[in-house]
Amino acid sequence: MDPPRRQFVVTPWRNRQELLQLRHDLYGSDATKKERAVNKVFAWRLRKPEGLPLLLDSSADIIDVILQDQKNELKHNALRLLYATALSRFITGLADTQIDLIRDKPAWFPPGKSLQLPTPLLELRHRIVHRHLPSLAELKRAAQDSLNWLWEWYWSQLDYAFGIVKPDEGDAQVESTEAIKEKLQMILKTYVKERKSEIKSRKKESKAAETAVSAYHVRYSPSSTLTPVARTQNLLLRLLIDEKMILPADKKLGSSMSGAFLIWDPALLALCPSVMPVSSLLAHLMSTMNAPYASRSMVSIDMDPVAEGIYDWVLHLLCSSEWQATRARIAANLVEETLIQCFSEPTFWNLRVAVDMVKDEAVANREQWLAVLEAAKMEGQVVGDRGEDDAMDVDVEGIEEGLPVSDTSIEKDKEKAVKEKIRGPTKVLGMWKPRPIGWLPEGWEHDE
Repeated sequence: MDPPRRQFVVTPWRNRQELLQLRHDLYGSDATKKERAVNKVFAWRLRKPEGLPLLLDSSADIIDVILQDQKNELKHNALRLLYATALSRFITGLADTQIDLIRDKPAWFPPGKSLQLPTPLLELRHRIVHRHLPSLAELKRAAQDSLNWLWEWYWSQLDYAFGIVKPDEGDAQVESTEAIKEKLQMILKTYVKERKSEIKSRKKESKAAETAVSAYHVRYSPSSTLTPVARTQNLLLRLLIDEKMILPADKKLGSSMSGAFLIWDPALLALCPSVMPVSSLLAHLMSTMNAPYASRSMVSIDMDPVAEGIYDWVLHLLCSSEWQATRARIAANLVEETLIQCFSEPTFWNLRVAVDMVKDEAVANREQWLAVLEAAKMEGQVVGDRGEDDAMDVDVEGIEEGLPVSDTSIEKDKEKAVKEKIRGPTKVLGMWKPRPIGWLPEGWEHDE
């Protein structure tokens, strides 16, 4: 009997070492190496247009957009379009080939493991194609989620494909998302337990924070794991913010956040210089604060205790004395960049952040920011008549004055608003002036 014929496949990369080095550069922290790796993929694409794996090609597209974003050379809307194009191309391409990928599943995949995209990414693609373009913050978050998914389902599988790690050896070097989350949760829960003991014993110095950061570095330093630093950082942020670990378990509207600040400040201050920059923490907080959640869709936007808690954290990072040294050391223009973002994307909570920030007399260019705020009120009739059904505005003056939380009538109104379900179209908050459909400015009545 003749031996089986060996089948050769022509690939753009010379050998497996070149592909593994490409993976290391794409998911590393060096921007120069990332750009070089992306350009290499683009060169492969020109040499063999139909020969690149979809998941490799999509990784390069998404990372290229992130690199363009970091250069701060593109305008806001151009960035949104770039992110939307890269994400929709990846999600649509994978959805079209998913049946083939499931049928031709590699032999090393566990029997119960199926190739499935997260539902939020599928919903995002639907919004990009058929509805309004998502905000830049949502698109950035989806890009990072996509890279995490690509790592777990494509890049980390190269170790099994090339025989570097055997399936029956366990996941000693390349860990799954669930394994990383479980270990990070253990570190954070241990920290909370030790920190509460410190608070009860009235210790001034926090050893719990040092222990938690040391445990993190021992487990997830680049020398001890193949998991990319950016992936671990993103999972840590999602545990802290998305899964509400930094919020009180019984968070209610108007309740104090001082206890949460007391517990988590030492850990976050210790993590920020070495594990995650303050800018990343702040960006994730603001993205989550403004993100629409299905579980919170029936709650009025200003009656959401979770969003209010995250809003309190944003102000704490930007205005509190505990974070002053960290802000000055790491990002001198952090406050200014946040104000620019707040006025560029004038959501309800972003405007509340902006109003509270410009109250601080130490803010640079405070007079100019106050003028921007006043112009926003006048142009969009932000204060406006709240009794008009068609008015789509934000009550900035009401935000400035602040309503007393203990007022009984207000509490009843809040409880009633939470119980009510939103039916039909939802009003969109913004600083624009409401106009009838078909309205034209003066002088544009006749198109000559």
